[in-house]
Parts: sequence; structure tokens; C-alpha cells
Amino acid sequence: MMADYYTPTVVEPFIPLSAMLPIERLFLAQVFDEEIADDTAYYYSEDGANDLIFMPVGDVRAALDAAKPDTSRLAQKLLDEQPDAILGEDDIELDMCGDIWADVLQDIVRRSPDLDHLTVTMAFTCSKMRVDGFGGLAMLITAEAIRSESTNTLFDRFYKEAQANGEIGYGNP
Repeated sequence: MMADYYTPTVVEPFIPLSAMLPIERLFLAQVFDEEIADDTAYYYSEDGANDLIFMPVGDVRAALDAAKPDTSRLAQKLLDEQPDAILGEDDIELDMCGDIWADVLQDIVRRSPDLDHLTVTMAFTCSKMRVDGFGGLAMLITAEAIRSESTNTLFDRFYKEAQANGEIGYGNP
């Protein structure tokens, strides 16, 4: 039986709806699960962010009207990579959304007077007890930088520190 891998993900704090462009909200609601409360959006996923999404072209056109490519990397990406689709009638398909959703969150932080950061916490889990199926990742998104570290890179740092302090040998961990 094959193992199933999951990446439960949480974005905090809740994002004011007023901080997001319509195209960003449309996109993030496809990449993550979205809950709205008190004019804020909470983004999370039980299984992991969606890498392949489909957005109705009419919704994309309407949402792009409020976006400026110089303040939204998502708007720029759509205009650069999907111009024919935006003018067409079919849903717009975006693959590899994992490559851009952190940029979308950073654009929101850059424009928002109410947010100076967002955090993303991911847990790596597996339906079987496999060595490669567990861990996590922490991300801090500010207007200036996106910092992230996985548990693997954290353990690498721990090993180097422990070796430097003579606590463990110099073999492979």
C-alpha cells in the first residue's frame, strides 16, 4: 500500500479583506481553504497548498481590473503568461502555484498599513511511519524578505553546532 503525504498549512494572522486585491483573494481562496470572519480572511489547508488551480476567466478579468501589475506580482504573472486565456472563455489554469503564493502574501504585506508580517507554518506528515514523511517548515514574510526554514535545515544547523561544541562526532548524522 502506498503512503499518502500531507502538508497541513496555516497562514497567520488573519488578513484584512481590505488589504487584498480581488485577484489575490480569488487566487488565495483556490490555493488554500478560506474562512471569512469580521472582515478578515483565514487561510489554511489540511492537506497542503494546491499547486494546480482553475479560476473562472470572467472572475479573473473582473479581479484584474482592480490590480496594478507594479503592486501585484500575481497580476503581472497573469498578464505576462496568460494573455490569451484572459481574453478567452475557458477557465484559467495555473500550475505550480507553490512558486508564487508566498510572493502574493508578501505583496499584501507590502501594501498593507495593518500588517507588518505574515507567518506560514507547515507540518509534513505521512499516512505511514516513513523517515521522509515527517517534519515541517516555518516561514516569516515581511515587506522586505521571505524567510523560511525546514526542520531538515534546522537539524543540519543543530548538528554543526553540536559538532563544533564537541558534543557529537563528525560522521554523518
